[in-house]
Amino acid sequence: MVLSALFLLVLAGCEYEVVEPDRTPVTEEVLFSEKIIPIFNTSCNFSGCHSAGAVPPDLTPGGAYASLMDLNQIDTVNPANSILYKSMTTGSMKNYSNAAQAKLILAWITQGAKNN
Repeated sequence: MVLSALFLLVLAGCEYEVVEPDRTPVTEEVLFSEKIIPIFNTSCNFSGCHSAGAVPPDLTPGGAYASLMDLNQIDTVNPANSILYKSMTTGSMKNYSNAAQAKLILAWITQGAKNN
């Protein structure tokens, strides 16, 4: 009983800051070469990761678009169901990406996943 009261007292003193994901729409065109490739360069295409000849998909500037399309990583009909997006938000790459990067990837896919 005392332990329960102590636990409730500790909980009452705790404050948690809930950070909601940024759900504001991306209104500008997301260019693959200017917005998406830099994400891959920062987080993905290192030696042994998603560089040429390493773990597919190849996310190097010269191979990323073709590799994503050839490996069916992009679903323009249901963008949130894209393998690329899901791996960044809930899958194996979640720890290597952030919400802002995932938001840009989703916007790019939603806009038709153009090689622009």
